[in-house]
Amino acid sequence: MGAVENVKEVADLIRKFNDIELNRRILKLEEEVMDLTRDKRRSQDRVAELEHALKFSKELEFRDKFYWASGDPHPYCPACWDKNRQAIHLTDTRLPGYGDHKQCPVCKHSYGRRFG
Repeated sequence: MGAVENVKEVADLIRKFNDIELNRRILKLEEEVMDLTRDKRRSQDRVAELEHALKFSKELEFRDKFYWASGDPHPYCPACWDKNRQAIHLTDTRLPGYGDHKQCPVCKHSYGRRFG
């Protein structure tokens, strides 16, 4: 049985005594336990997110001006990754007079023969 269930069980027992102040305190305790439970869940989610980001960053390889992930045919924007640790895929684009190049949809940085 978890902390939330224990508090609820104790609260049900205390309510039988009809002590208003005691009931108020139990309600406050229930709220605090629920807040702690939510905070714990948020912390666990954040740890999982950071672990995933760390694993991903170790898998990236910098070559030919871009960051590449194993098995991913599309490179990531080096400007976004170096500055904000954001993994943003570059898109293939053609500009008149400049030819084929890659562009970041977030920071708008262009990479190509006349870019970089």
